Amino acid sequence: MTFSIMALSSSFLVFFSFSLYLVFNEDNQIERHLVSFEQVAIQHHALDNAKVVSISPNVTAYFSEQALTERLKAQAPYPLNEVTRYNRFSEDGFLVFHTEFIDKTGTLRPLYLSVGMRALDFGDDSWDSLMLVALALMLMLIAFLRVSLQRMLGGLMSPIADLSEQLKSEKAQRFSVSSSSIDEVKQLADHLNSYTQMKDRLVKQELMFAKYASHELKTPISIILGAANLQAMKQQKDFQARQRQRIIHAAEGMQATVEVLLNIVKQENTEHKNTLTEFSYDDIDVQKSISKRHPDVQFTLKIADNTPLNFPPAVLNMLLKNLIDNSARFTKQGHINVEVTSQAITVTDSGCGISGQNETEHGLGLLIVQRLCASYGWSFTLSNNAHQAGCTAHLERES
Repeated sequence: MTFSIMALSSSFLVFFSFSLYLVFNEDNQIERHLVSFEQVAIQHHALDNAKVVSISPNVTAYFSEQALTERLKAQAPYPLNEVTRYNRFSEDGFLVFHTEFIDKTGTLRPLYLSVGMRALDFGDDSWDSLMLVALALMLMLIAFLRVSLQRMLGGLMSPIADLSEQLKSEKAQRFSVSSSSIDEVKQLADHLNSYTQMKDRLVKQELMFAKYASHELKTPISIILGAANLQAMKQQKDFQARQRQRIIHAAEGMQATVEVLLNIVKQENTEHKNTLTEFSYDDIDVQKSISKRHPDVQFTLKIADNTPLNFPPAVLNMLLKNLIDNSARFTKQGHINVEVTSQAITVTDSGCGISGQNETEHGLGLLIVQRLCASYGWSFTLSNNAHQAGCTAHLERES
């Protein structure tokens, strides 16, 4: 409706302007036509010394002001060598061209050429019919443009409306548009599908993260509660000291875990990713717990003294713990080798490697590693060994 009103309004303005142009142009043509009869009138006067001569069916020449008709006299005097118009938009309007010439006796005589405003028609004789035809053609053009634009806009808006309905629907798993849609709408649907997959992946990661955090916090809490209960059973100083040491060790581990998890969630560690900390073999406390939990697996750790890393101690120990636990989960017997340098960390095992059946289990254990690597500017890859069984987890500093 809005487009129709705008189209009709603009068409009326164009039609009105075009009509005025034709009217004014026709008046100018009549004026030039009237002036062109000057020499013809002078020749007529030389042949016939009459005071009024009909040069053509529409143009009359007057050779004195007294010879003018009463209607023409009423508008006298007329400017010399100019065309004067009166009532140009009226049916009884007229034009008068006033000039002077020297007759054959050497006398200066006036000349008045007159013609009616509507006496001549330089266009089609059926002016009204021509205007009606032009108006009809314009209306047809408007209708054609309206239908064309409606189909074009319908082809553009229909896929967008479909996408809107799919967004409102809770059952829609994948957004789709017709193959005839424009490329921009297809790209929009692809981006929506990409964002949906990203959202689902983030939700799954958050669930995995919550499950991991729950497990990491439940274990030290259970140790603390168990040690506290055991303390109440015996009053021996050695026994009390051992239980107290278990509580302190579990509390410190839980504190480190909570600190790392909060840093990941709040991303507080990004501003410290360029802060280097020197590590040695004594700063890594995972080898003892690994030997106790997996006695059939040979564990080796290679780290040079004073190796600078941009990980805090708690973060480095959590990274190694997760990587080693992941390797130990799929290595019943054999070896797990860990090598730490200032630019790379490598954990190699001789287990079953990566397959489709245990890929999800690998992902559950390594989510925290991916988060930590992303926060501190490290890359993380997990791949099968090329020439032997097992897989290798490789961390490399990007900057």
